[in-house]
Amino acid sequence: MSFTYISYKNQYQKDIDKYVENEVQLYKKEVFSSINSANKKFEQKRKLFYQIHKAALKIFQKDMETPLLKVQQQLKDMFNLNGLNIQIYLIDKNYTIFKTTFPRDLGFNLSIAPDAKYYLDKTTQDGEIYVSKFASNDFIDKRYKLYTYSKLNDKTYLELGFIDNNLFYNGIEIISAESNSKNKIRLYFIAKNSNEYFYHEAAFSKNIENKQHFINEVKKIPIESNSNDPVINAILQKRTIKFQKENKVIVYTPIFKEDMSNIGGFIDLVLRVDVDISEQIEALNRFSNIFLLSISILLTFLFFVFLFIKRSFTDKIDVITKNIEKKRLIDDKSISSSNDELSIIAKKYNTLFDSLNKEIEINKELLNENKRFIADTVHQIRTPLTNIMMNSEMIQRTLKSDKVSNFVNQINASINMLTNSYEDLAYVISYDHIEYKPTKVSISNILKERIKFFSTISKVNYKEIEANIEEDIFITINQIELERLIDNNISNGIKYAFTNKPITINLTKKNNEVRLEFKTYGKPIANKDRLFEKNYRENESKRGLGLGLNMVKVICEKYKISYKVFYEDGQNIFIYIFNSL
Repeated sequence: MSFTYISYKNQYQKDIDKYVENEVQLYKKEVFSSINSANKKFEQKRKLFYQIHKAALKIFQKDMETPLLKVQQQLKDMFNLNGLNIQIYLIDKNYTIFKTTFPRDLGFNLSIAPDAKYYLDKTTQDGEIYVSKFASNDFIDKRYKLYTYSKLNDKTYLELGFIDNNLFYNGIEIISAESNSKNKIRLYFIAKNSNEYFYHEAAFSKNIENKQHFINEVKKIPIESNSNDPVINAILQKRTIKFQKENKVIVYTPIFKEDMSNIGGFIDLVLRVDVDISEQIEALNRFSNIFLLSISILLTFLFFVFLFIKRSFTDKIDVITKNIEKKRLIDDKSISSSNDELSIIAKKYNTLFDSLNKEIEINKELLNENKRFIADTVHQIRTPLTNIMMNSEMIQRTLKSDKVSNFVNQINASINMLTNSYEDLAYVISYDHIEYKPTKVSISNILKERIKFFSTISKVNYKEIEANIEEDIFITINQIELERLIDNNISNGIKYAFTNKPITINLTKKNNEVRLEFKTYGKPIANKDRLFEKNYRENESKRGLGLGLNMVKVICEKYKISYKVFYEDGQNIFIYIFNSL
């Protein structure tokens, strides 16, 4: 239904657009044909017009005071002008008509007419007679005219206007023919001078007293202004401007694709068509009402279907899912008493729920026993581990032999590795139920202590730790958790780095950020995304608990420590950013 409605609206718009386009093409053809016809007829008589102007020039040169009507009659008699009229204009040095046989042009300044000014400027320079290249349409008397120009003396110019009595401007007739139509049609002529655009409606001259009055009444737009005038914008943008106002679509469209100054004496014509779409709007409203009524009926039907489905199925499913989410038995009688699929699902779930709860209780007991065993084992390890460390220290003090010293170093390295694993295990089994409170600690001192702790381990593994540590850097963190973070990165470096290559540790502070880096030469890490997952080991051949970096991730998330891993210049680089506030 929606698709049909949208299709109808789109087709309705296409029909309007097609109608407007057809109207525009019709008037373009009529206007252009009218202009071409006038130019062709005048072209055949250009030489005659030149001779007539030459004869008029001689008359005025003999006597400048000769009455214009007398000159007009002499020229008619001299050249036997059948079907032609001549209008005579005397123009002053400012290009203003001060005497004419066509009174409605009296006082008109030709400097605003681009074609007239062009020829008057030329005859000023060389004194020649010029015949206009194209016919002009005079909207005062609705006639096509062809003008000739020459210079009489330093103060006066002569202009003749030739009129073919059989030529009328057809555009006016076209518009008049459409006056009784629902669609209102207007035609605008646009011209310009150096300062402004000006335009007027083709049928504008009904009550115009003279041409100067006509020019004063036309619409003028400064060239440099940002005008919103649709007539000017249609010309400047060379496109159709269309908008809807109430029950009409108003269209402004240029008729020609190029500047018509050399053909018709104007820039372009703009056709305005006010298309009456009241019938289409009424039809669309009727269709919209039918559409809304249909949708209302459909939605009402669907609402009752929804209520039925909700009561019979959705509510029961909701009860089942909520009980599953809250991990409890489904004891709703409306479900258990019915004999349908949902009742069967609920009964099956209740059976599985009872069975699962029993298994959970058993597993909880096993898990608690396992935790107690691990805790007891860790506790039992502490005493012998302490004794081994003390005896190793006594052996080292008592026996000074280098051979014994090497063995003692091996023992100390193993003790330290065991101590580190012990501390990791102690943290893993306690962090979720023991609160590790943060305090302000010196990360500089703790880092030095942990490097010293691992020095024996790195030595027996043929690896050396190079540290660049800025002094007196403090952060807020639990010391045990900071040690776990540092120890796991150093122990991984010792475990996976190439032998005889340094392990570099850098600690720096900039503004409020503390940057801790661990750099080790080795193979690039294959799966950086999984590196911090629980029980994940990059190299399965290296035995371990697979808990270290996951423990680091937990600590980072707790204290909002940002971390990243990347490979550069043959080194795996781990970076941790702390906030020192």
